[in-house]
Amino acid sequence: MLAAPANRLPVPLMTDGSGCDTFVTNRSYLDIDIYSMWLDGSTVDEISAHPSLADQLDDSSSGRQIVLSYVADQIRSFHFLEKYLHFPMELLDQPVFQMAETCRSLLLEKYYSFDKRFIRQILGRKFNHKSKKAFEDESQKTGVKINSCYRQHENIRRVHKSLNNVSGETTAKNIQMAFLLPENLARDYAAILFISTFRFELSSRRLLEYSFDDFAYCATEMMRGWTCHRMQPANPKAVETSGSNSEESTDLRIDKDFMYSLKEFKFLLERETMESFKRAITRNVPSGSLASSSHDLYRDSARTMVLIALNIHHGKQFRMLFVEIAEKLLAPWKSAAWTVDIVTAFLNVFISGVEELNEFKSRDARLGSMWKRFFSVLNLCILRLFREAPMVNAEGTAVPPKLVKFETD
Repeated sequence: MLAAPANRLPVPLMTDGSGCDTFVTNRSYLDIDIYSMWLDGSTVDEISAHPSLADQLDDSSSGRQIVLSYVADQIRSFHFLEKYLHFPMELLDQPVFQMAETCRSLLLEKYYSFDKRFIRQILGRKFNHKSKKAFEDESQKTGVKINSCYRQHENIRRVHKSLNNVSGETTAKNIQMAFLLPENLARDYAAILFISTFRFELSSRRLLEYSFDDFAYCATEMMRGWTCHRMQPANPKAVETSGSNSEESTDLRIDKDFMYSLKEFKFLLERETMESFKRAITRNVPSGSLASSSHDLYRDSARTMVLIALNIHHGKQFRMLFVEIAEKLLAPWKSAAWTVDIVTAFLNVFISGVEELNEFKSRDARLGSMWKRFFSVLNLCILRLFREAPMVNAEGTAVPPKLVKFETD
């Protein structure tokens, strides 16, 4: 029988001297290391040759056969177990695999975990049925094996399908309950589905530097603040809802009534009003935060952000949101050598400065809550995507930029 480290539960093997003949047990023994390699897409031969297994027995024909038989038996068990992993609630009641709750949770978490490099490659696409061969390009680019790519893709499709006719809770909560997953993993799946639903354009050259975590963060904030499901944000003052919406209450559906209502901010584009807005920003920024040479830039930036709000109700404009942010805001800021401190200061006063305008005060009182609801989310996304050029110290070593907490109120 193979020796096992602490994180491995070995399967008892009986041999007749020439190899492995039989397997006898009344309990389920699953090797987590082999399970992980199987999920990574490795074959029986590849797993058997892994040093953690191959080095446990002598390099003889019978030794190699024992390892090979042990691995093959584990893989057969995993294939049989897989049908229950597809429907985790059935895993709770099935009598075949006797296992503790901690073991069941570990198996599910590992099975539904994904490689963020691969997911970043396919993020924003529709998750239609595909053959394994369809993932050859992604496999070569990321180094993730095709079998693993296929499993991850099918998991997303399965999670998405499970949400049909499910409502009440947030998408992340529904996924967590249906698939018995950790909260953070369920939240990542919800972000993937949100990005896929609206087909965000993420393949632009300007967006290549951003990771899955960057877009998942932005998607989560949008789901909190811009959708039909009334979610409670981490900062209750950051998102305020207005009006009502008769559409299905789900955080996978944008609140169209709210998005259409943003057209009421069109008056801010009038020349005199925009100049007043610029002066309000200038008065409210902390001393020294924005250089005087940047005044025209943050006026143009404010105008760009208002235009984003006015056009966001168009499906194409929403789909291109990240490209708009990168090209029309982040790129000019980088060219002007803005720092995280400057961007943070600008975004903070952008939200608060508009309330000083007489043109704003004289209009519907709803505008204040609408303004905060939209731009508190947009500003969080902008700040997440902003990349400050690293400073270099006297020794020539890059110094990471200081991160400043963004205040939404």
